[in-house]
Amino acid sequence: MIVAQLLRAIYPPEHASRLSDHAGEPYRPSNGTEGDIFAATWCSDCHKRSRCQIPLRAMAHDIAERGYPRQWQYGEDGQPVCTAHDNGPPPPRRARPCRRTGDLFSQMPEGRHA
Repeated sequence: MIVAQLLRAIYPPEHASRLSDHAGEPYRPSNGTEGDIFAATWCSDCHKRSRCQIPLRAMAHDIAERGYPRQWQYGEDGQPVCTAHDNGPPPPRRARPCRRTGDLFSQMPEGRHA
């Protein structure tokens, strides 16, 4: 767990420790660079990334507004976290055969299968 926290840390430990009393409160990047660092840390390997509305809602709403995502918050160590983050195994993908290629194996003569 500690290694995972260090890999996801965006603030130096001494800075984050000053924010630990804000644990559970909403987090908002202070500028575009910090937002890019947060996205690279939390969003880049998240399996929900392609359909996630959290970054859009964070840009569209003020932190005090009802629509601001509560998933972005300060963790107990003072580091910003995304509680919706999911880097577990990706959902299985259904194979989609090419529409231009026929089924090559069902057309093999009987007895020629390896």
